[in-house]
Amino acid sequence: MLEHLLLLSIPNLMSIYASDALFCMLFPLRENAGRRITVAVALCLGISCASAVLQTVIIPSIATLGPAAELVPHLAFFVLVLLSCIPLSRMVFELGKWDAIFCCTAGYVLQNTAHLLWQAIKPLVLGGAEHSQAASTLGQLLVFLLAAAVTYATFVRRIREQHLEGSGDARVLFAVCVVILANITLDTITRRLVDAGTAPVEAIVGLYLSQLLISGLTLALEYVILYSARMRSDAATARQLAEDERRQYQLSKDTIEAINQRCHDIKHQIRHWQVNRAADAKFLEGVSDLVSIYDAGIKTGNAALDTILTEKSLVCHNEGITLTATVDGRPLSFMDEADIYSLFGNALDNAIEALRRVSDPDRLILDVSTRTAGGMVDIQVRNFYEGELRFANGLPQTTKTNGGLHGYGTKSIRATARRYGGDASIDASDGMFRLSVLLPIPAK
Repeated sequence: MLEHLLLLSIPNLMSIYASDALFCMLFPLRENAGRRITVAVALCLGISCASAVLQTVIIPSIATLGPAAELVPHLAFFVLVLLSCIPLSRMVFELGKWDAIFCCTAGYVLQNTAHLLWQAIKPLVLGGAEHSQAASTLGQLLVFLLAAAVTYATFVRRIREQHLEGSGDARVLFAVCVVILANITLDTITRRLVDAGTAPVEAIVGLYLSQLLISGLTLALEYVILYSARMRSDAATARQLAEDERRQYQLSKDTIEAINQRCHDIKHQIRHWQVNRAADAKFLEGVSDLVSIYDAGIKTGNAALDTILTEKSLVCHNEGITLTATVDGRPLSFMDEADIYSLFGNALDNAIEALRRVSDPDRLILDVSTRTAGGMVDIQVRNFYEGELRFANGLPQTTKTNGGLHGYGTKSIRATARRYGGDASIDASDGMFRLSVLLPIPAK
């Protein structure tokens, strides 16, 4: 019993908790993580030791009552193990209820996959001769490490790169409960066939491979659930941002028109004072120059483009950024005004954000231009930047700490361009960031 305790139960159960931790690593640790991890490991070892008693004393005595009686404690035990993973995970990592369930069920699937893979290849590795429990445990450990490495490279890392963590929901629990029930049932049947020695090796291996396929499909299903949940979230966020941009465009347009009208009136009043010498000439000249900053709106022949460029020119003026705009907005008349505001607004906001991190004052330059040729209009936005940029799917990844809540700007630019039959491309080299949006001009 001691050998079974040390070489079977503890490695099996600890591999479940290790698999759970592999997925929990997607989330940050809580405060006092060292103490929390120590307590969690101690609890895991305690549960692992209790499992030896269950498998060596309780289950064999119940198994005499029939196959169904043996299945119940197996099922109950694994359910309790999975349930114990949830509070242990939340004790160490900062994750919500559904995220904890996702990590625990995915960890179970990983451990079960490694176990089934070892059971399928064990006859080939160890042969039919007698072998020690230590050799079997070592082989299972090596297979688990290999399965964990492959899972991290193909599954966990992809979740992190696509910022899918935090997207778990109730569908994960339902899907994995079904597969756990199926796997435990098949595992019980397979072990009885192995103990009876009546089934051919090919049939046993076939059952293990069937369970392995189910586990692999479950892992893929969990990824699809996360991906679809994030896509729904992104779509809802994009719709909300688009609506906010439409409201912001109208507000900016009305505000700039009101400011321009007021500045125009003030300049007339200043000229009146200058003619009548009603105030100090130098003071009036200074006020006139100040008003000119707000009165000198950029005119491109497109109202929406005038609004966004004027708005961002004021931002650039306050930030010490030199904005140069060589833009003809008339070829963009086929676009919805809110889309123009969104496209240029996101492009300029990203450029201004990058320039805020540039230390050299001589490089605080933002250039915007358009060029029309061959029935296409090419929009170019160029600015300097500092630091290192990482790209994924042709788009730069956000430099902000919470990537899941940012990065919609470049996505929105590309989505807007493609909605009009065009596309957006980005190049960053030699400290220069270049955004190019190419749009076909519809035939009149």
